[in-house]
Amino acid sequence: MNAAEKIAMAADQLERTGNDNGGAYQEPEAYRGSCARTMFDRPGSEDGTVTVLVPEHQIGNVSREAYVRIPSIHPRSNEIEAEYLGVVASGPFAEPDALGATAPTLVVAAAHGAVLTPKYHSIAQVEVFGERVDGLVIPPVRRPCPNSPVFLLDGDEVKAVLGLDIPPGDMPVRLGLMDGVSSIAVEVPAAKKSVLFKHLAILGTTGGGKSTTVSGSIMNFAEAGNAVVVFDIEGEYTTMDRPTDNPQMLAALRKRKLQARGAANTRLFYLSGRAPANPEHPSKRDFKIAFDDLSPHVLTEVLDLSEPQERRLLDAYEICRITMEREKIFPADDEEQRQALEIDELQSGWPRMTIEMMLDVVGAAIEMIEGDIDRYKGRTNGFRGHETTLKQTLNARKIEKDSRSWKAIAKRLWRMKKAGVFAETQEERIDVDEMLVPGQISIVDLSDMDAPYLRNLVIAQMLRALQMRQDELYKEREDALRENREPKPLTRVNIFIEEAHEFLSAQRIKQMPNLFDQVARIARRGRKRYLGLIFVTQLPSHLPDEVLGLVNNWILHKLTDTGVVNRLRKVVPGVNEATWNSLPNLAPGQALCSFTHIARPVMTTIDPSPCQLRMVD
Repeated sequence: MNAAEKIAMAADQLERTGNDNGGAYQEPEAYRGSCARTMFDRPGSEDGTVTVLVPEHQIGNVSREAYVRIPSIHPRSNEIEAEYLGVVASGPFAEPDALGATAPTLVVAAAHGAVLTPKYHSIAQVEVFGERVDGLVIPPVRRPCPNSPVFLLDGDEVKAVLGLDIPPGDMPVRLGLMDGVSSIAVEVPAAKKSVLFKHLAILGTTGGGKSTTVSGSIMNFAEAGNAVVVFDIEGEYTTMDRPTDNPQMLAALRKRKLQARGAANTRLFYLSGRAPANPEHPSKRDFKIAFDDLSPHVLTEVLDLSEPQERRLLDAYEICRITMEREKIFPADDEEQRQALEIDELQSGWPRMTIEMMLDVVGAAIEMIEGDIDRYKGRTNGFRGHETTLKQTLNARKIEKDSRSWKAIAKRLWRMKKAGVFAETQEERIDVDEMLVPGQISIVDLSDMDAPYLRNLVIAQMLRALQMRQDELYKEREDALRENREPKPLTRVNIFIEEAHEFLSAQRIKQMPNLFDQVARIARRGRKRYLGLIFVTQLPSHLPDEVLGLVNNWILHKLTDTGVVNRLRKVVPGVNEATWNSLPNLAPGQALCSFTHIARPVMTTIDPSPCQLRMVD
């Protein structure tokens, strides 16, 4: 018998022996269709992650941000103990089967241009974020056993696991497509109280795609039936009524099979006497704010007074209020007397008080100190015709006798009056009912206001007016339900505050604590009343922890400031280390989206904006 015959005989004998013992190796049923297997923990292993090994033929199917399920199979009993859900947080990284990656054989071959590729596999880290129990996803208590199979989730499973399968009644609004599973749209429920109305921050450096995210969100929220109010500092969104003509944006839209289009229902609000950024807008409305809405404590903050000046201003405010009462300017009757008893001067001003009345009080005080009070005459819209009562009220109070502080207050009040932001007639006042229109985008153009303190004053007062009106509508709804009447639907409102760092920086909050208290009050009460705030800024480092603490939802574009990233680690839950490290390198349009309805944050490619933005390349 020659050698070939001996080999053939040995092969036949091996095959018979194999068949007698069950035949060729068959993968256990529980492992069929898996893409990887869990490994024993290594010295550097961390809680919440598990190492998995990917065979060579599966490497192309596994990528970072791929979602998996891991039935934890006990290595001895082969019973499934639990089913875990995870996401590939890093890797897969190629590794040779029988050699170390730095083995001299491989290094020398590569260095000299030889082709030497041994059999290899990949190693990846999976972040375990949930355990499936009775169809529900709960936080994981333990870890998957070693050598458990790893299965890729399909698109429908990923949507169900992450909470992206939003019912139509919650009005799903699309932000973009999920990285790693580009067939899945990342959507936000526009009508669910527990999401957008727990407030949102959109953060990122210049050029990261913030404006695209904001404009797209504005349009989509409005199309879902929400009323949208945008405080536009640069006039960037005043051209949203037109379709984009930007070649790059048009190309991106075609790639997503989306159409360029303008926002259907926009209205432009701008301060009287100022030039709107888009004078050709088809629906414009000029306005002024009401001085009598202004709390005396916010007024002292806006005027940036020293402590002695603040005392004098509050004295002037009290003298003004008493004079108005004595002259029956307000309250003028018994009903208004009852209203006056309910006024909280920490939150609001005195009805019908004007800046001219305050100027009259301060001017009369200066004349009294300098000895010319008898010749003092009041102003139109001030205390003209009521000078006697004003003088009597001043005489009855022991006011400070140093005229320099009074003159400093007069100078600041005159500066405010010259700014022309306060209404003199009822028609000039903004009526926020014009903004609380379902499906309407109200753009408040503040681009022609150079003084930040005046912009902040306008934003604060309009926010307060929106909150008060929403409170009234909510109370009317509750009264109707209590009386078994058909209630009017409450309009859902999303308010975008652009350049939020200028309005709510640490320095501003220190200077204007009462103004911040108003914003915090809106944030606390907003959820129940369908009033959601969206803070947008390219300088998140200027936002203090007090503001970040108001936010529960996040869209994070490219962030290069390590200090900002480290602060966000404390407030944005469920983000793995690899994702945090990737934030400085995100491409324009990429963003990390963390929302209360999503099981974990997801990396998203934001949809291009279909509308035209002013001053955007």
